[in-house]
Amino acid sequence: MAVSPVARPSAIEPIALIFKLNNDMVARSLAGLNDEECWRQPEGGGNPLLWLVGHATISRAHLLARLGHTYDHGLGALFDRGARRSAPSAYPSRAAIEAAWQDTRGRMRDAFATLTDERLLAAPSGRPLPGATNIAGTIAFLAFHESYHVGQMGYLRRMLGHPGVAD
Repeated sequence: MAVSPVARPSAIEPIALIFKLNNDMVARSLAGLNDEECWRQPEGGGNPLLWLVGHATISRAHLLARLGHTYDHGLGALFDRGARRSAPSAYPSRAAIEAAWQDTRGRMRDAFATLTDERLLAAPSGRPLPGATNIAGTIAFLAFHESYHVGQMGYLRRMLGHPGVAD
């Protein structure tokens, strides 16, 4: 259900912009990569680029749930923090992962459109997050968390021999 645009609290605008910028950076990170490259594990360990997209997707789903907007991303627990990595064949298709990521975009916009100053100042629910004493802090922490992983995506892209996302 689309929510008509409303004036959301100005305090959320800079954080909403971070998520919007991340949308573009993820698309740029994936552009021109084949499936094998998307699943290639970095030398010395770490997560493949497409795993990071799945992880960012489920992180957004957790944020949406904290904001009262349930989202079943259909990716299961494969991308949870600490999840044991498997062969690429054990994961949903690249198209399914990217579709779930894309689906978060409108859902995030709609959830942010329902926020009020009172809601942003409310106590957070769920697992405590560093520095998050209210909903606004939770959103800020998860924007930071996502941006950290989006930065990793850009770095992995360069490691694969592709131009950087800002080139």
